[in-house]
Amino acid sequence: MNETEVALAAWAQTGRDGITDQKAYVQAVATARYVIRKVVRIVDDVARERGFDPLAHQALIQIFGAGDQPLAVNQLAERLDIVPAFASRLVRDLEDRGLVRRQRTDEDRRMIRVVATPEAGPVLAEINDLVQAHAQLFHRQLTDDQRQAALVVFAFFVGVRSDSTIGETLRAGLGAAAKG
Repeated sequence: MNETEVALAAWAQTGRDGITDQKAYVQAVATARYVIRKVVRIVDDVARERGFDPLAHQALIQIFGAGDQPLAVNQLAERLDIVPAFASRLVRDLEDRGLVRRQRTDEDRRMIRVVATPEAGPVLAEINDLVQAHAQLFHRQLTDDQRQAALVVFAFFVGVRSDSTIGETLRAGLGAAAKG
């Protein structure tokens, strides 16, 4: 096992409080952040190629992804980590493109919620297909150690405890990877 695998195995066995090899852990974090930035760049570049500002594309994903539960503009702002006024401008731009529409709620007529129109699905699918093609090229550049490091660090970032069902699945994968 290399240093990263040892540090990740320590996490997998003891949980996030059990990190003892700081250097190996930081190397794993660096790998995870590299993967995040690369994938975000791929998505943003494809969105731009299709005429979308990357944040408008992310807004459309959030709105479409809300499904039957339309998002209030302030909820969209929170999910994008931006101020509500900017979220409102993004919604207006998407509305002008015919991809979303605003609707008032019955319970509070002052509350505006945003829903995706039927045209949004095919647009997102087209962008996703292109992202998938570019991402597959990136996947080939990653080693199994890098994939493993990124997955475990992502689990740590989202609060997966090593003794949870997800943590146990990751531990099992780590063990199989170490044996293989």
